[in-house]
Amino acid sequence: MHKYRQWMAVVAAVVVCLAGGTPANAEQRDDHCVADTATGAIRCFDSLGESLAAASAGEVGASATVISVLYEHANFGGASVAVTGSPCVEGTNQTVGFLGNWNDKISSFQTFQNCYITMYEHAEYQGERQEWYANDSGNYGSNMNDRGSSVVYSRGPSRAELLKDCGRATKTCNAHVDQRGQDFYGDWGRVDTVYNCSANKITQVIGKRDTRSGKNTVSNEISVSAGFEFLVDWSVAYKRTWGQEWGWETSESVETRIEVNPGYWAGLDRSPVMRVASGSYDMWYDKRKWGHHQWYVWNFSGEGPAPGVVGQTRTVGKKMTSDEKKKVCGKSAGLVRSSASPQSESAAPAVPAVRVAQGSLHS
Repeated sequence: MHKYRQWMAVVAAVVVCLAGGTPANAEQRDDHCVADTATGAIRCFDSLGESLAAASAGEVGASATVISVLYEHANFGGASVAVTGSPCVEGTNQTVGFLGNWNDKISSFQTFQNCYITMYEHAEYQGERQEWYANDSGNYGSNMNDRGSSVVYSRGPSRAELLKDCGRATKTCNAHVDQRGQDFYGDWGRVDTVYNCSANKITQVIGKRDTRSGKNTVSNEISVSAGFEFLVDWSVAYKRTWGQEWGWETSESVETRIEVNPGYWAGLDRSPVMRVASGSYDMWYDKRKWGHHQWYVWNFSGEGPAPGVVGQTRTVGKKMTSDEKKKVCGKSAGLVRSSASPQSESAAPAVPAVRVAQGSLHS
């Protein structure tokens, strides 16, 4: 009851802070607040940047650690509430018993510091709920969009932690490839470069073995030392479902014959055929982990180079600058291969779609 009264005081503070308005327009003054889970303190600011700076400086409540940000709109837009607390550890919960002026208005979220989020339909953790992985982000699906009233942060698994366990710490781990995207050409990458430091045109075969790797939705969170058993299972599931090979890494020999004018450099680029698919994993632990035997990894997507397919190649070249010629050729008067090759063009990285937090993560 004490905690409920405390958060009712937070509600009053929010109402005063927003001068009775609703956070429908993020340009409105004081639409970005910081709420501290330890003390119930709350303070509002004019922008998200100001609120996060104040939170990280420990200017609100007892904590200087941002464990989550809740947003009014999908895709992290509109008004916001930065939640401060402590890094999440086993056996402890950090809570916001009532969302005050943001009640039934939260549409997206981010979590940090190993914090696993559970959003409840009603105040004081009642009604329907939606859980989501630690250190993650998402839009709320139809089951919880604009319906949340209270929230709990606990030490639950991240998507990366679950996939690290796949096939290693689990009794079973099964990939389910539900959708196959269109094959596409990946970024151009430089395979080989030669420099003609002579006074004559030279015809030369250039090229070598080009190795390319794929990526997945949590690739930057999983180190190579963690193993990639989950990707092996994904490859098997892809072939079983779609009748095509899917690879995480391929290495193909690429070469061509080219004429290189005197004083010019020439390069060979490759753009591999990439395959992409999305789906999910289910895994079973002999002993309960994070409180449950069975866990699911939703919204997984994998992208990898098609095995045994060279893709497209192109030759490029340009007259050397005086600095390039001095650096590469030196006293050489012939054809030179150098590690100091000009960089090939790369496509702008695609902006990943925001995941939807919908469905049970465990059973």
